[in-house]
Amino acid sequence: MKHFPLFLATLFFGLSVSAQDAGTDGTEVSPLTHESELSLVTVDGNSSSESYSAKQKTEYKIGPHAFSVTGRYLRTISNHIETARAWNAAARYEYAFTEFLGAFISHGAESDPYNGYVQRDNTDIGGKHFLIKSEPENLYYEAGYRYTKEQTSVGTITYSGYGRLYTEYNRQIDRTVSLKFWVEYLPNFTTSQAYLLNGEPSINVMLSRVFSLKTAYLMKYRNQVNPGEKYTDKTFTTSLVARF
Repeated sequence: MKHFPLFLATLFFGLSVSAQDAGTDGTEVSPLTHESELSLVTVDGNSSSESYSAKQKTEYKIGPHAFSVTGRYLRTISNHIETARAWNAAARYEYAFTEFLGAFISHGAESDPYNGYVQRDNTDIGGKHFLIKSEPENLYYEAGYRYTKEQTSVGTITYSGYGRLYTEYNRQIDRTVSLKFWVEYLPNFTTSQAYLLNGEPSINVMLSRVFSLKTAYLMKYRNQVNPGEKYTDKTFTTSLVARF
């Protein structure tokens, strides 16, 4: 894993440079879009640590249909000891009935052993409604149902049904700066005390037509945890983003 950060950086910039070359011929905007994020931090001296994260979203739109695939990976090593490791991957299909109303179905998996679970398999279905949809800003919410199979860090396997309420707000401040904030609440229908609450504010500053700098603060709260575990997991990242 020593050279994994270098591999991520090479892949990231290779994809981005290819995208810049492909987008300079004046052709129409493709229905296929990508967004990649990469963050690398290395400290050496009296103590040593390295942290890297990568995030990818690929979306294809045709008429009222939208297909997307997302993935994320995070790992932190401090003094040669792993202190954080998390990943997730998901596929999603959306159908727009109108400009403001749609429906979706998705399936994905996630893992965060330092936050209490080895793997969660999630299947979601629900509706999406835009309250604001304009050039400088948009606001929408999603409401639906989630079925989860979870393998915890202590070895137990549970099956749970959740409600899912999600809202997201985006605003373009000017030509280079944009803000985003989302909140997700998951009430547990199987065990009422085991609800989940997640949220993330972020700011994005454009550096060029493709590249931008993003700062985000992700918070993940679990109301029911195993002995010795914390209720809230927080991740602060500053990433280089490429959109193409």
